[in-house]
Amino acid sequence: MVSNSIELIADGLFFPEGPRWRTEEQKLYFSDVMAGKVSRIGDEGTVEPVFELGEFPSGLGFLENGDLLVVATASKAIVRLDADQVLAGSAKRSDSVHHADISTPFGTGNNDMVVAPNGNAYAGAYVPGLSEETPPGPSNPPMFGHLVLARPDGSSQIVADRVCFPNGGAITPDEKTLIVAETFAFALTTWDIEDDGTLSNRRPFANLAAPTDGISLDAEGCIWVACPYFSYGDSGGWVRVADGGEIKQVIPLDSRDKSAYACMLGGADGRDLWLCESTVLGRERFQGDGRIRRVRVDVPMAERQF
Repeated sequence: MVSNSIELIADGLFFPEGPRWRTEEQKLYFSDVMAGKVSRIGDEGTVEPVFELGEFPSGLGFLENGDLLVVATASKAIVRLDADQVLAGSAKRSDSVHHADISTPFGTGNNDMVVAPNGNAYAGAYVPGLSEETPPGPSNPPMFGHLVLARPDGSSQIVADRVCFPNGGAITPDEKTLIVAETFAFALTTWDIEDDGTLSNRRPFANLAAPTDGISLDAEGCIWVACPYFSYGDSGGWVRVADGGEIKQVIPLDSRDKSAYACMLGGADGRDLWLCESTVLGRERFQGDGRIRRVRVDVPMAERQF
């Protein structure tokens, strides 16, 4: 059960995505994608600039030394900002370094990412062309994409194919399992992580019958997943689902103009679910459409969600 009502933390954003909770700072980091920057926010609701990328940022993740990894979508790369620059804030692209190439031979774009404690980063690589203005279907088919592994030394390789618009990811605390949202397969999919970081034993985690976007793993092994719509054109919401597909809880987004795009557990006790929202899918987006809200939930976050 949701313990309290949903609380508005920050509005006036553009398109908040890729949230990551930093326990060390008690701050939520997120990409304001279409504003071209990474920001952070705490309990008091003040949005602090962290990194002006100079292009659209997407997935975020931290290395154990506090360095920040950011997916640079136009560059098809991951860039790295060192820990001191992260803490200081207001960094520019020139303050960062190239970390890894995550392009593929298939003309893919890049979006979300999850980083393991050992520094391995798994980034989504999708095939462009899907129109957001109409529902996916035979006349507007989502194409299969890939998952790209970027290792700490900057080398990269494709580790999964035929992934239907890969999006949010999570890694279990034992570092042995990767869970990824396949947005337009309406599903969550899981793989075993091998010792060399490659993936095996692909299998379904859950079918949602709705598009799956950003996700967060809780201490009971369930996933909170943001669904941009339940029926095309509506606002969707957030669903807590167990491995195997049992729906444990649904938090609908009761709005005419916002959709749910991401979520992240955090807070002092791990029971704050941070909710990233912006314009309903299929409508033109504008600065000021995005917001971050927060709700209390019963089960805390899993350990070490990088």
